[in-house]
Amino acid sequence: MMQESTDQKWFDELILELRLRQVHGEAIGDAVASVRELLADTGQQAEEAFGPARSYAAELELPTAPKHEWVRKALWPAALGLLAFLLFNQAVVPWVRSEPMLVSPAQVVFLAIPVVVIALLPLYLTAAVRRIWVLVVLVALCVMSGLLSGVAAPTNRADAWLELNPLPWLASSAAIMVLLSIINTVRGLGGGDDIVDPRPDTRPSVGVRTRILAFVANWLFPIFAMAMFGLAVALR
Repeated sequence: MMQESTDQKWFDELILELRLRQVHGEAIGDAVASVRELLADTGQQAEEAFGPARSYAAELELPTAPKHEWVRKALWPAALGLLAFLLFNQAVVPWVRSEPMLVSPAQVVFLAIPVVVIALLPLYLTAAVRRIWVLVVLVALCVMSGLLSGVAAPTNRADAWLELNPLPWLASSAAIMVLLSIINTVRGLGGGDDIVDPRPDTRPSVGVRTRILAFVANWLFPIFAMAMFGLAVALR
């Protein structure tokens, strides 16, 4: 039992390291299956036979996705979706109250921080994945910035840097979030870069729970936006 637990941790680390190197899911499945077959034949533990997972992953020469492809397919859409969500939050309350959307320089800075954090993710993605405290700090920074942007919002026109009609910002940000969610959903239906075990006695399966979680993840920003809209209407 202890050996199975240790080996599973090693396999989890191996998959993570290969994912960080942008190795294709099919190649990861082949590599993992080969290791499992060898361990079944020898009875050894994974680390005993192959060394640390990170070192073994670095030794493998496996096909990878084009460099920075994930930035185009995942990172920039995520940053755009986050920016649209933040703009929606700034516009929804003034629109519900039939007031202009007032903007201050400090508010713009706070709104820009989460977008910059995501945009610069390639610089520290590996550190954030390998060290959970880095990820916690980044998430806390984004949440705090979002809260402070609301605090920094002007309460009267004299303090405002800009005075905008909230409706165009509300409608355009909502449209962007929905469009990105549709694109991600369609892309997911076409099949992602899943890790598939090639062994004949196994077959790939995607459970209902996994499908639901993927759908919710794709529509997370619109769902939160609807919740904010309902809250704004309730507190009007």
